[in-house]
Amino acid sequence: MARLLLIDPDRSSVGALQKALAEAGLTDVSAVISGSFALTMLERDRPDLIVSRARIPDIDGYELCGIVRSDPEFTGVLFVVLAEAEDEVPTGAFEEGGADRILVGTFAPETIVTEVRSLLAARTPPEPETAPRAAPQGLGGSLDVMDLAEVAQAIGLGGKTGHLVIALTSGEGTVFFDRGRIVHAEFGRLVGEPAFTALVVTSHREPGGTFCFNAMEGATAFQRTIERSVDSLLISTAAGIDEGRAGAAAGVSSN
Repeated sequence: MARLLLIDPDRSSVGALQKALAEAGLTDVSAVISGSFALTMLERDRPDLIVSRARIPDIDGYELCGIVRSDPEFTGVLFVVLAEAEDEVPTGAFEEGGADRILVGTFAPETIVTEVRSLLAARTPPEPETAPRAAPQGLGGSLDVMDLAEVAQAIGLGGKTGHLVIALTSGEGTVFFDRGRIVHAEFGRLVGEPAFTALVVTSHREPGGTFCFNAMEGATAFQRTIERSVDSLLISTAAGIDEGRAGAAAGVSSN
């Protein structure tokens, strides 16, 4: 069974997350309230995965991640950072040697558990690639002909349910639709709105990308990390591109 370490000064949040983890079968979980306590715990027990708030006493979550990454004894330990929407994400946080996943915003414990289980299930990283992967078979095409914003609008107007796979030089991303609404997105270590924004920005900057939409019939239970409408998301993303705020794309590491 995987061993987890939680670092969060909010005891109620820790309790809720521990309960959700236990319901998912993850019961070997330790919890501490500060970075210094975490380092002491790490000296005694090597966890398989660490979940840390970005803002914790003594050492922030990103600095703690750097300490873990620099120690050969902790090679292979997965690291998840939970950041508030107003928290500043330091430069380089998404680069190689940073956290495996950074969740920005307020997420239900069940959503965090889903990300934890996903990381644990995919511990072996894929081989590095130098060119975009071909999109899976299905309704798709080139992003040089139809950009991601247009694709998202078309799916939204059609009220479709399924997942849109985007293959770019820097990696593969997925956007999940439920009856035409975007409900979740993943790109590199990003999830939710930051992932969708990064996908749109990166697809503008990297030629040769492809997309493929895989429709799904019937009721589908997607995790939900996005609540805004497609139009609202695209307006915000377009504003970011127009103002030159393409920093979201820097949050994606190459596969």
